[in-house]
Amino acid sequence: MKTRINAILAGFALVLATTSASQAMSELVSLTITPLWPTSTEPGTIVLYEVTVERGGQGLLEVALSNDGLPEGATASFSINPLRFVGREPKTATCIMAIDCAEVTATDTYAFTVTAKSRRQTITVTNLLVKAFSDSSSGPSLMLDLRDDGSGLLRGIGAGGQTYMIETTTDLWSGIWTPLGSTTADGNGRFILIDQDTQVADLPMKFYRAVPLTPEGAEASPE
Repeated sequence: MKTRINAILAGFALVLATTSASQAMSELVSLTITPLWPTSTEPGTIVLYEVTVERGGQGLLEVALSNDGLPEGATASFSINPLRFVGREPKTATCIMAIDCAEVTATDTYAFTVTAKSRRQTITVTNLLVKAFSDSSSGPSLMLDLRDDGSGLLRGIGAGGQTYMIETTTDLWSGIWTPLGSTTADGNGRFILIDQDTQVADLPMKFYRAVPLTPEGAEASPE
């Protein structure tokens, strides 16, 4: 009988050891930050980034987020902090980092960092720098995403707080550009505009350009 009790106790201890090892398997794997496109056309002093933490293994893991090197006067807050993992799923967790600037600021031109720290590990990533928007030698860039309804979503990167008139043509040789609408870049110089033409996807060719507007609303020379 005594031998059996010892065997049961040994088996119980083995279960505890296995559980402890399982908890220790959870580890911090990666950290990424992604700037979000604006959801409105108004220039904002709050710039949003999506922060994604990936963990490996299973068990309990708590990851605290922090930042450093922001523009002078800017502060950042995380929608969830710390991020907590329990069990086997999920493998990734995300939150939104909001950078609040006193004025419209292109935070993409600053090498600020975001750090994820767990009990045993630390990962730090640096913001991906872009060319300073104050450089007038390079104009705004445009990208077009075709939507399910056939219209187009224009995404652009230009100067923070700058208002642009988006113009379009189907014939570059004609020299005739039709105004599509105006949009204002956010703190990171990002702007969006929807081309409501449901035939965008069916046209053989369509061109777009962003023309900066002066404070008085007149168009400057196309860049």
